[in-house]
Amino acid sequence: MKKVFSFSTAAGLAFILALTADSSTLQAWDRGTVAYDNGYQAVIEPVFPADSTHLLAAVPQGPAIPLRIINNSGRDIDRAFFYAGVTDFQGNGIQDIERRIELSAGKQTVVELTLDKLAGNPGFYDVRVLVFDHGRELAYDEFTFGYDVNNLPVNIDPPGDFDRFWQATKDSLKAIPLAVTMKRDSLRSTEMVDVYRVSYASLHRVRVHGWYTVPRWKSGPHAALLFLPGYSTGRISPRIERSRQGFTTLSIQVRGYGVDQQEYPPDNRSYMTIGVRAPETYVYREIICHCLRGIDFLELRPEVDLRRICAIGGSQGGGLSLLAGGFDDRVKFIVANVPFLTDFPLSMTVTGNPFRELVRYIERHPEQTEQVFRTVSYFDALNVAARIEVPTLISAGLWDRTCPAPSVYKMFLALGSADKKIGIYPYLDHGEVGRPHGKVVNQWLLERLRPGRPSR
Repeated sequence: MKKVFSFSTAAGLAFILALTADSSTLQAWDRGTVAYDNGYQAVIEPVFPADSTHLLAAVPQGPAIPLRIINNSGRDIDRAFFYAGVTDFQGNGIQDIERRIELSAGKQTVVELTLDKLAGNPGFYDVRVLVFDHGRELAYDEFTFGYDVNNLPVNIDPPGDFDRFWQATKDSLKAIPLAVTMKRDSLRSTEMVDVYRVSYASLHRVRVHGWYTVPRWKSGPHAALLFLPGYSTGRISPRIERSRQGFTTLSIQVRGYGVDQQEYPPDNRSYMTIGVRAPETYVYREIICHCLRGIDFLELRPEVDLRRICAIGGSQGGGLSLLAGGFDDRVKFIVANVPFLTDFPLSMTVTGNPFRELVRYIERHPEQTEQVFRTVSYFDALNVAARIEVPTLISAGLWDRTCPAPSVYKMFLALGSADKKIGIYPYLDHGEVGRPHGKVVNQWLLERLRPGRPSR
C-alpha cells in the first residue's frame, strides 16, 4: 500500500544546503587508507533472488543478504578482516559491519549481511564490501539494492496555483497558430518510408524543428510515436526504423534549433537554470509547450490514429513524455526510460548532473533558494503522476546517479495507471540501461500499439 506524505520545501531545502555546505558530513571512502596492489585474490558475489532486480521485500528484522566469497589465493587465510558499509543515495552512512572470517583455499564462504538498521526504512541503498588479509586488500565489491520499495514515501505537494498556471500556459499556446511547414527529404526517404523535415510554431512563436516519418508499405491510420529528446541533445535523427515497423513518428529538437545544425550554441548544451527565478520564465515552460505542440501536429495528420499516440523518450525525454501525458489526454501510451524531471528535491541531493546545475546555482545565489524550489515544482513530473492513467513503461538503473532510482521508483508508485511496468537494472548506469531495456520497449510497443494493423 503506497504511503503519501506532504513534502516540506523548507525541510528539503535545509537538507540540500547542509549537503552542499559541508561535505564532511558524508561518509568518505578513502582507498588510500589501505594497501592496494590492483590484484584481487578473492571474489565477492551478493546472492539475490532469481529475478535479478535486487529488490527485497520487507521483513521485521530488516533484510539479510548472503555474500559468497571465493578464495582464489591458493592458501588458507585465517581471520581475514571483513567489512561492509551501507549508505543511502545521499552518501549517509546507515550501517557498518565488521567481523573476522576464515577462508579456505579454492572454496567459497558465505557471509550473511543482516541489515537490522534498515528495518522499517524502505529505500534504495549502496553496499561496499572489502576483505583484507593482514592489511592487504584481498577482495572488493559494491552493489545497490532496494528494500521494501513499494512502501517508499511519495511526496506530492504541487503549488496551489499549479492547475491555473498550466491552464493559462496552454491557453497562451492555443492562441498561436501552429503554422506547420513540411518538406519531403528525398535523400532519406525510401521505398518503405517517407521522411519529412517539419517545423511548427510554439510558445512565444518559437519555431520547433523535427523529423516526421510515415510508413509507405501499408495504409493508415498508423500508431504514432512522439519522440522527445534527452538533455543537451543537438542533432535529432528521423526514426526510420520505427516506420519500417509500421509507426508514424515525430522527433523534435526542443530547444528551437534545427535538427542537424553543424554547431549549436552553448545554451543548447546546458540550460537547466535558464529563467529559473520564476515559473513564467523557466526554460522548461517553453520546452513542455514544444512537446504539447507536437501532439497538436500529430492530431492534424490524417495518417495518424488518434487512439494510438505514444510519447516516448529517455532521460529528459522520459520526463517530458510523462509531463506530456500528465498535461494532455491525447497521449494514450507512455514510454519513459530512466526519466529525468521527477522528484526535484530528492534528485538534487544526489551527485549527478543536470540536477547539480540547480544546486550550484543555489550555492551562487542562496537568496534565490525559495524561488528556485517554487519554480521547479511546476515542472516536476511527480506532480502530474496521479493524472496519468494510460499504459506506461518505465525503467531505472540502480547505479544511475543522473536520474536516481529512488526518484524514478517514487514516480512509478505515484502513477495513476493500473497498467504500469518498471524495468530495474541493478548494475547499470544512466547511459547503459537503454541497451537491454530497448528489447523490452520494442516488445511493449508492438504488443500495445499494434503497428502492423489499424485499430478497430
